[in-house]
This record gives sequence, C-alpha cells and structure tokens, in this order.
Amino acid sequence: TPRGAPPPPHEPVEVMSMSMLSSRLNAMPSPLRLSRSAKEATVARRGAPQVVAMAKKDKRKAARKAEKKAEMKTMTSKSKGGNDEPEKPKAPSAPKPYESTSAVMQSLTICGSYKEKTGEKLLDGEILVQEAAERLWNAPFVCASHDASDVFNYGNKAALELWGLSWDDFVGMPSTKSASDEDAIQSERRELLDKAAASGVIKDYSGVRQASDGRRFRVTGATVWTITDREGNKTGQAVRFDTFAWLGENGEETEMTVADGGELVEKSSGAGDGDATADAAPSASDIAAAAEAVEEAAAKVRNLKEGDGLTNADPEVQAAVSELLAKKSALAELEERAAV
Repeated sequence: TPRGAPPPPHEPVEVMSMSMLSSRLNAMPSPLRLSRSAKEATVARRGAPQVVAMAKKDKRKAARKAEKKAEMKTMTSKSKGGNDEPEKPKAPSAPKPYESTSAVMQSLTICGSYKEKTGEKLLDGEILVQEAAERLWNAPFVCASHDASDVFNYGNKAALELWGLSWDDFVGMPSTKSASDEDAIQSERRELLDKAAASGVIKDYSGVRQASDGRRFRVTGATVWTITDREGNKTGQAVRFDTFAWLGENGEETEMTVADGGELVEKSSGAGDGDATADAAPSASDIAAAAEAVEEAAAKVRNLKEGDGLTNADPEVQAAVSELLAKKSALAELEERAAV
C-alpha cells in the first residue's frame, strides 16, 4: 500500500476483530489463574481427607500407647504379687514374751542370782544386757522361776514346751501345779525348795514332775537356787536343767535333752560319750551297792529326825535328804540301764 494511501477495505475488519478478541480475552479468566485456582481447589479437596486421616492415625497411635502403658502397669503389678490397689500398711507384729519389761527384768535377775549363788555364768560368752533376755529365752536348757509365793513368773521357750503351756498360762500358775498332786511328790518338792532356801543352791537334783497333759517326766542334773534381794530376803527361786526323761505307763523311759533354740529332742544313745563302758549294763553287785547306799542315806535321815529331834527346816536334815535323793537317782539309773 502506498504511503498515505488509505488501508485496504479488509484491514479495519481485522483490527476490529483483534480488538474484540482482546476484549473478550481480557474478560475471560486467565488460563494461569484458572490453573492456579483449579490447583488450589484440587489441593483443598485432596488435603481435607489427608488432615482427617492424619488425625485418626494420631488418635489410634495415642490409644495404642495408652493400652501398652496399662498393660505394662498390670504386668508390673502381677510380678510384685499385688494389684492396682495401694498396699495396705502391715499390722505390727505382737511382741514376743521375752520382750516385755517384766520378762527382761526377770531374765536379768535370774542370770545375776545364778552367778551369785553358784559362781558360774548361766549363759556362755560375753553378752550385752539387752541380749540377755533373748539368749535366756532360746537357751539350750530349761529355765523357770517363781516368786516368794511360789507362783511362776518366768519360763523360757524350753520350759513352756516341756510343760505344754503358753506364756500366759504358765506365768501366774502356782508352782505346785508343775508336779503331781500326790502327797509324796508334793512333800519331796517342798523339802527341796526349803533346802534350797536354807543353803542358797542345790545341784544335781533329780525329781518327778508333770506336764499339763498329764505326762510325767523325771528331771536329772537340775540346779535349784534361791533368788534374794540386796538385804538377803527371799524373793523367789529358779531351776535350770538340760536333760530329762519321759516316763511311760509301763515303766519305760525316753531320755530327752534340750538343743539350741530351746528345742526338746530325744537324746541319742551314747551321743557325745567317749567312754564306751558308760553304756554297758551294770552288774548285779553294782546295783546291790547302790541300793545299800540308798538304805544308809535313808537311815541317816531317820536318825536325824527321830534320834536328834530335828525337822526338815534344819540344814543337817536338808543336806541328808539331798544326799538320799542323789543316791536314789543313781540307783534308778543303774536299774534302768540293767533293764535295757
């Protein structure tokens, strides 16, 4: 087209078409905006389920964690033998008999008086004052005491087991109940206590006593001593022995001894005896000599009472009676061994 010449007829139409197209394009949403909006809408649509899924997953995870924690707590509780309930405080155990103040004081009195009257220790070794009560309670010998009114005020573990009584039943019981109520036995027992009161102590005593169930037993090698106060007044008496024998209805005897911890056990034949002849059966001459010794001792007692006019309260009679009892015990032992 020449310079300055009017445009061809079709150019205005083309320009108009472009203008119209431009207007329409401007009026329409941008393809970029459409893609972004669609993308955001898609993300929004896709993101909502994902958020919900994550929340559910976290909830399940927390639930599993709580279940696992509860399971571990249950297993721990079972391993300890308990349950989920808080442990109840344990009730304090009842004090043992020897732990009471009165028992402790009496234990010390018994130990001190034994040393005073015999010159020997009742308990072996060096012990503290606070240990004396427990040591005496579990001692390998029978030990009991009564007050000035002949009422028991102490008995150790072996004593309670021997008489078959509890601490509450034994303490407070008249000591006369420790033997049969036969006149001869009670008279012999009274003479023994009177002699111990006069001389202070008797050793190697042998006599018959009776348990709470009626069974009789013969005490051997017992020491009986009197307990006195600082002024020398009698406040009670005590006994100690570690061997005895149950007496059967048919004359049989079961020799017993006291083991560590105060347990009564049957004495083994010849246990701890290094002399084999000690268990040999005695001869007839041995038994006859022992019987003659008993007769001589009995005659001595009768002579003191009938010839000299003495009584059981006199020291001479008490000494003679003690000698008689010892010889009777020796004779009984020989006769027992001969019968085996």
